[in-house]
Amino acid sequence: MNRRLLVVPALAIAAAAAIWLPSRQSGGGIPACTWRVGAGDEFRQGRPFDELPPETPLRLAVWCDEPRHVYVFSHSAEDGTLLLWPSAAMKTDLPRQLLAGTSVLPGKIADKELAWHTRAGIRAVTTFVVVAAKNPVPELEELLPKVRSWTNMVFGDESMQVTKPAGDFLGRAGTALPSGVLARTAERDRGETLTNGPLRPDAVLAGVWTGAWTCVEKKN
Repeated sequence: MNRRLLVVPALAIAAAAAIWLPSRQSGGGIPACTWRVGAGDEFRQGRPFDELPPETPLRLAVWCDEPRHVYVFSHSAEDGTLLLWPSAAMKTDLPRQLLAGTSVLPGKIADKELAWHTRAGIRAVTTFVVVAAKNPVPELEELLPKVRSWTNMVFGDESMQVTKPAGDFLGRAGTALPSGVLARTAERDRGETLTNGPLRPDAVLAGVWTGAWTCVEKKN
């Protein structure tokens, strides 16, 4: 085994912990998140440019020291922009405004754990963007009903699907991210080695914290 391959991930995890843990213990108010790849307890943390097979379950653990409005979107050239959270078409046990503490999105129905999943046929990079704020973010609130979103209310088995709003919609395949804060975050975090841990303040919107994670479809 090449020990050098283990050193960089280990250092990245240690650095994230060094930043995240003090902020949690001191009540510093910095929201933090961790991408979970896999279902149930059989998961690992997401890595930058993770190579994942289609239909891989994905969840997001979010920690806040006070209630927060959290928004989660994905974007790729082939799939365009999708809304993961909060979706009006999602039946879940989690409130729209997340409570203080740790929440694992997209939540559960009774004892059934919900999860998004990677999409098939996405040759380009998929970028997931997380935004957290104490108050609703107007540009994202306006965007919520205008993009395709994840839902578990289409089929009787409550399986997770992607649906589109009636009429015209934003975020079509081949278009850019339809929001300034989403585009800034994706650009800022391009090539980042730390994708889990504390979010970072947006450069324009006060009191708004953001982060991004990238994955690619695993080649056969």
